[in-house]
Amino acid sequence: MYAGNAVTGITGPMDYKYMKVLRFVLRIISGWPGKALGEKTLRIEGMGHAYYNTILSLIYLALGIAYLKKNFHRFDFLELGQLYIVLLMNMLSTSRAFTLCLSQKYREVAKIFIQKIHLFYFKEKSDFAMKIHITVHKISFISAVYLSVLLFIAACMFNLIPMYNNYSAGRFASFDNLENTTYEQAISCLYPWNFETNFNGYLAATLSGWYGTILCGSSVSMFDLFLCLMIFNLWGHFKILIYNLEHFPRPASEVVDAEGEERSGRTVGSEMYSQSELEEVAVLLRDCIQYHMLIVNFTNNMSDAFGMALFIYYSFHQITGCLLLLECSQMTAAALTRYLPLTIIMFGELVLLSIIFETIGTMSEKLKDAVYKVPWEYMDTKNRRTVLIFLIKVQEPIHVKAGGLVDVGVTTMASILKTSFSYFAFLRTF
Repeated sequence: MYAGNAVTGITGPMDYKYMKVLRFVLRIISGWPGKALGEKTLRIEGMGHAYYNTILSLIYLALGIAYLKKNFHRFDFLELGQLYIVLLMNMLSTSRAFTLCLSQKYREVAKIFIQKIHLFYFKEKSDFAMKIHITVHKISFISAVYLSVLLFIAACMFNLIPMYNNYSAGRFASFDNLENTTYEQAISCLYPWNFETNFNGYLAATLSGWYGTILCGSSVSMFDLFLCLMIFNLWGHFKILIYNLEHFPRPASEVVDAEGEERSGRTVGSEMYSQSELEEVAVLLRDCIQYHMLIVNFTNNMSDAFGMALFIYYSFHQITGCLLLLECSQMTAAALTRYLPLTIIMFGELVLLSIIFETIGTMSEKLKDAVYKVPWEYMDTKNRRTVLIFLIKVQEPIHVKAGGLVDVGVTTMASILKTSFSYFAFLRTF
């Protein structure tokens, strides 16, 4: 009754448009587990392609560091800030190539999510499950559109603004070598050719910069999208499990009508479950416990697969947050124009992703109350013992951990923001 157009013609998770977009982009950067899923893959795909992208990211990083080392004395603080941020983004992208693209754990978790955990496989269990599935589908679609558009806009602005600056400065007036000036680059690397004054060299460097931007941006935004999709589905599973517990059937009683005829009905306040009802209760409790174990196991697998990537991601925000604040603190038009939008985007992304992950911990807290409210007082000793074990199991909060050390959520986010502002205030004194 809730299906509508959201699930019409859908035979599996990969039929959704947002999953198709995710697959398309991740295949470019060797981050899609096509072989593990049994999909037809191109000959260039596989670990060889993953190693190629990883080595390419390392080359970009090495050339960027070499350029900074050689030309450090030429730049002021404003320009150095951009070089540092580009290098940090490159490091983040390279780290994801190592921790995700080359990781068998990641590919196994992605396979489990697509083939077993996605709410598509649970939508027929009840009307409420279908409702939650459609809600998660809509949220996932909006998130995919948002991150895809953000990636496109960021890549275009990052590369087109330096091109426009070169045009407005008259550097494209002729194709001869420039004198007393150099071409402005989006990504500054120490290429083995003259890219600063020679037009052909600049053109080659610009094309390389576009490719590097797409490679870096995709490895950050699309893996973030994949993580968000998993969290959205886990949130949906929690909602379904809590709903099932809150609507746990209560015992039936014999109701005698006005004519003295007995008829069976369900009322609140019956003394105990009947024997047949106890058997049904045992099955329902077993299903709820198995459902909870499914959620816990997948969350732990996510922590193992994405833990190091998330730890590096938080470290990246810790450093770039302080650097961006320092750049904005100059309060000049050039500094605010270049860094204020980026600062808002970076802090906004950190806050948004942390809030999304925090929903898992919040739902696990609600699960405790839902288990306790199960009508255990009407059960026999065996089923009460089962409820007690279940209640003990749900006492441990469920969180995705970064590097196996800290919970990914608003507490860690607040700590990062606080530390970034503290370092910023400290460095401002120099």
